[in-house]
Amino acid sequence: MNVLIANIVALIASIIMVSIGLIKKKKKIIYVQTIQIALFVLSNIILGAISGIIINSISCIRNILCYKNKLTKKVKIFIIILSTILTIIFNNQGVMGYLPLISSTIYIIYMDLKNVAKYKKMLIITLILWFIYDFYIMSYTSAIFDLISVITALIGIKELNKKRRKQA
Repeated sequence: MNVLIANIVALIASIIMVSIGLIKKKKKIIYVQTIQIALFVLSNIILGAISGIIINSISCIRNILCYKNKLTKKVKIFIIILSTILTIIFNNQGVMGYLPLISSTIYIIYMDLKNVAKYKKMLIITLILWFIYDFYIMSYTSAIFDLISVITALIGIKELNKKRRKQA
């Protein structure tokens, strides 16, 4: 029953994640994304996925800091260190429990990429890590949406490459 409830919560979060693509203003995107991540935290709590709880909770804080324009390089480094320490201390899922940490660290380091194709490639890597983790913790709706996001990012890269070739 817990797996079903967690997947319903994750489905709502995933639908919100998809709807973010329709939002035009960065501040509103960050605000809605924070709600979406909080729902993933709730889903992870229900599933007992400690690493997911840690990383998604810290991601909420990261988004709040970003929303308030206080996400400096030093803060990003602090977030990575805090995430690493907490994951090492509380991880109860072996190697799989490190996948959210690796994904989050990659995202934080490269989140400001201006090159759209490189940004999409970074997203693909982070989403694949989350896909594996979400499947492992039985958050199947999250895993499905992770996979769909990977596919759409690949399509986006293909379209960017096609556009670049036409311009050359």
